[in-house]
Amino acid sequence: MENKRLIAATDLSDASDKSLQTAVMLAKKNNSEIILLHVFVVADIDESAKRMMGTNFLTRDIKRQLQETVDEIEKKDGVKATYLTKEGELFSLLAEASLETHSDILFVGTHGVHGVQHITGSFLAKTINPSPIPVWVVQKDSVLNPYKNIVVYIDEYPSEVLASKTLELARLFEAKLHFVFTEPDNAYTVSEMVVQLKTTLDREGMDYSLHFISEISDKPKAVLEMAHTLDSPIIIINRNGKPVDTYIPLLTNKHHLEVLCLN
Repeated sequence: MENKRLIAATDLSDASDKSLQTAVMLAKKNNSEIILLHVFVVADIDESAKRMMGTNFLTRDIKRQLQETVDEIEKKDGVKATYLTKEGELFSLLAEASLETHSDILFVGTHGVHGVQHITGSFLAKTINPSPIPVWVVQKDSVLNPYKNIVVYIDEYPSEVLASKTLELARLFEAKLHFVFTEPDNAYTVSEMVVQLKTTLDREGMDYSLHFISEISDKPKAVLEMAHTLDSPIIIINRNGKPVDTYIPLLTNKHHLEVLCLN
């Protein structure tokens, strides 16, 4: 990763703890620094309650827990870490902190589908859509396996055929890349892309496979099943500016696979 700095949003829940574990694993692999970000959300409450929030024990206790987590990461994992707190509106501050810290990836945790898909999906959309950097989504029940296989879902056709971050991750983990296209391989745009893709991957000596699911109606479901079959713990999406709402089934998938959303 270019900046070698990863930012992990945390509310000290099991879900955010699992996403932090993923961030630590990547940081150890790539010698990156980790920044824990906690946002004190200011609700629409009266002024006396706001003053109490700013001085009460809970605020001090959260900062203590953040420092303990930072200390543990540095001692146990040998990864440089620090924490940052902000107060205000959650989603704008996630984006703001990502820019301020010059971070390379924002890690967020989610509880997945589990009966609250509409809530989870709304949270993820509000987090990912305004993010100036890629967002790595990890479910509470995700199993942290080595990234020996990585599925790349291509339903948009950006000018950059192979995202640099995809290639970097594959190199870091010595993974095989599995590209899944939503158009047939004989479509002109796709065929041109495949030629460029093969040229680049062959030149880089990367292991890869190509798949086309144009005849399948429920493409997100097909991608999930393919990733599960291929033993890929992660799906990479290059949304190319497309709103993330259409990817909610992937982000809250029942297999608890991680999803990396590139911009």
